[in-house]
Amino acid sequence: MAVFEYRALTQQGQTTKGVLEGDGERQIRQMLRDQGLSPIEIRALDGSKKSAGQASGRAQQTHQAWFGAKIKVDELALFTRELYTLLDAGIPLNQALKSLAGQAESKTLTRFLSSLHTRVSEGYSLATAMEMAPAKVSHDIIATIQAGEESGHLDKVLSRLADAVEQRDQLNKKMKTALIYPALMVVVAVLIVFFLMVYVVPKVVSVFDNMQQALPPLTQGLLSVSEFVQNQWPLMLVAAVALWLWSIWLMRQAKWRFKVHTLMMNAPGLKRFLIYAATARWARTLGVLLSSGVPIKDALTISAEVMTLDPMKQAVLKMVTQVREGKTVGTAMTDAGFFPPLLLNLVKTGEGKGQLDNMLLKGAKHYELSVETAAATLVSILEPMLIIIMGGVVLTIVLAIMMPIFEMNQMVG
Repeated sequence: MAVFEYRALTQQGQTTKGVLEGDGERQIRQMLRDQGLSPIEIRALDGSKKSAGQASGRAQQTHQAWFGAKIKVDELALFTRELYTLLDAGIPLNQALKSLAGQAESKTLTRFLSSLHTRVSEGYSLATAMEMAPAKVSHDIIATIQAGEESGHLDKVLSRLADAVEQRDQLNKKMKTALIYPALMVVVAVLIVFFLMVYVVPKVVSVFDNMQQALPPLTQGLLSVSEFVQNQWPLMLVAAVALWLWSIWLMRQAKWRFKVHTLMMNAPGLKRFLIYAATARWARTLGVLLSSGVPIKDALTISAEVMTLDPMKQAVLKMVTQVREGKTVGTAMTDAGFFPPLLLNLVKTGEGKGQLDNMLLKGAKHYELSVETAAATLVSILEPMLIIIMGGVVLTIVLAIMMPIFEMNQMVG
């Protein structure tokens, strides 16, 4: 028999450590379950091997990153809040997961929760079970849950995490809602112009075919464009799809993606919107990680993953190196060059008072509200611009049709 050292959670959520003898890790897990404990980590005292569950979890996480489904943010928010509620009511973790799996609405979430229940019942920690799950969950979520399990305050960490995920979901929905109308206007405008070019213009302008005089240049140009669209629309469709696929491939190249993101961050009107959105999400993620007990260097590395813009992501990763070298977080953020002044002041104040996590969460709340304002401003600019462009296109088509009629009236007169 071998000797194993373990860390486990009691039914009250407290962390306990100890040593047991057994034939293998599986037997140790069963022994702990018999005692009402949920294992977090099991390893042989000789240190020759770590928990097989953690290694398997990392392998599963790599696999799911490429092939697995992804849990939607709204589903993750609901799951986190409900799990916190059940644990706060004193229900054991495995029973809570079983209950949530039975009431899940989507098949993906059902498989995900069933997998978590199975793994936790086998003795794995919740964080490890999430790494091994058939659906992808962002690393900052798993790291926060792992910190909660290790600290013995999983329920409290889940409460903070639920707030963060719900806020992220609300922000995403507000941003999408703000952009739906401009996107819909663009689609409708393109369809209207295509319809006019293919069906309306040829029939209306065909009445001028028997005229003995040359058509105005604008009308001739419109007819040429209309004829091209009628004859070449399959080629145009193929070209549009090819351009779309090429843009997707291009954005997967780190060099070009960095250039595109840099250009977007410097675009007037878009700059403030993008930076505030990224800053709000990063500050909330880092604040939750720190308040959950994750070390500052690890928290910075994990928080970089929520940055969707490459220049900002690389700047945060550079901050990790600077903090390791002894710089404060506030100084490293100042060197990054894009964080808003208010957040910089909050971070510097928080570091001085030992309340960095609270200040980050306050900053996140402020910039989440600022994102809503910036989104409304962006839409208020886009709407009249799109209307003017659409009106200009329709006016050009109308003029091209009416100009020959005016000339006919002058000839008759």
